[in-house]
Amino acid sequence: MASEVLKKGGEVTSEVLGETRGFDFGGMRFGVKAWRASASDAREGGALSAPIVLVHGFAQQASTWDDAVRLLAGAGAECFGFELAGHGADACSAGGDPAERPDFFDLCFQARALLAFCRVVARDAGVAPVLVGYSMGGRVALQAACLAADDLRDGGELNRISLRSSAAFAPCDRARRLDVAGACQRDVTANAARMSAAVPFSALVLESAGLGPVDNAAREALRERNFAWAARVRGEGVSAFMSWWAGLPLFESQRNLDDDQRERLRAGRFANDAESLALSFEQAGAHQMPLRCESIRALCELAAKGIPVSYLAGELDAKYRKVLADLRADSHDAVSCRAVPRAGHNIHLEQPEAFGAILEEVVESCTPEPAAPWHTSSRYDIETCETGIIRSENTELNIVNRRHGVVFP
Repeated sequence: MASEVLKKGGEVTSEVLGETRGFDFGGMRFGVKAWRASASDAREGGALSAPIVLVHGFAQQASTWDDAVRLLAGAGAECFGFELAGHGADACSAGGDPAERPDFFDLCFQARALLAFCRVVARDAGVAPVLVGYSMGGRVALQAACLAADDLRDGGELNRISLRSSAAFAPCDRARRLDVAGACQRDVTANAARMSAAVPFSALVLESAGLGPVDNAAREALRERNFAWAARVRGEGVSAFMSWWAGLPLFESQRNLDDDQRERLRAGRFANDAESLALSFEQAGAHQMPLRCESIRALCELAAKGIPVSYLAGELDAKYRKVLADLRADSHDAVSCRAVPRAGHNIHLEQPEAFGAILEEVVESCTPEPAAPWHTSSRYDIETCETGIIRSENTELNIVNRRHGVVFP
């Protein structure tokens, strides 16, 4: 079962397979992990009625969001972890050997895929999602924001009208599989032009993300560094490289994590492919970003259009705390900048409660009033999902109706 939508030069297909999803864009399959609240929770969540799309960092997978999402899902949020090229269970599954398709790793290509995915979520949920990007994922999310700002400058309209009759990403059918059949086709024709021109997210949150090189000399220095790192991971292999990577000063605060968290983080890093990591450095490194001034301009333009933009840095992360301070000054407070206490580079892992609370505030700031009570919407098929429980062979997080509590296996 699939839904289709066109996004500027490419056909996009979204597939739902239990709670592990694949998203096809331009020949590349991006992995997607879904965490879902029950029908009543999703509508009763109030401040969390907008879905959230989360993009992980370098050498990570969507599961890095598990701890933070437990809090958000329990409050009624629907969250989608978007996995970057060469990362996660579906890495390059639609494209074969990553070395044969380096264009899949291109920063702009991944940003366009992310925009397309947000557009599908916005259309199918009836509410544009909050887009969250961490570190490398923040780089891709920022590139997506720059592309969206370009669309607005080129005459595209910002339209946040909901497609309320869409039922895609509905909880499940009688076979307990998430159902996207048919629902994506409703109301699409009349709204396709408006949706293709819209910014497909209602808010943007950047966590510990770079903003681009300050000038072309800095770009060249970043390019040399990233190509050197790519050569190193190819030459040393994943285990040796990631052992060195974990020892960088940037990750020093992660030594305070408990043993289980550190082991999960280590296993996630070691599960990667050397060529995919090398191509991520070469094709999607910071040297591929717009200049910093262009990035800040795009963020300010989006904020001026009523799309909240937030930047988060850990109080213990000296490098990105400076990025935060400079952004606050240069954006003239158009971007909300917060330093999170007792957190280093990875805020959502080190301080998931604080991270979740910030996201709740962001979602609340941009959530539109619902068009109708949830029980009158075609989005939820209560007959085929009586218990509100979502299960599949790959489900890592089972969320049940609030009246029965929230269960995390």
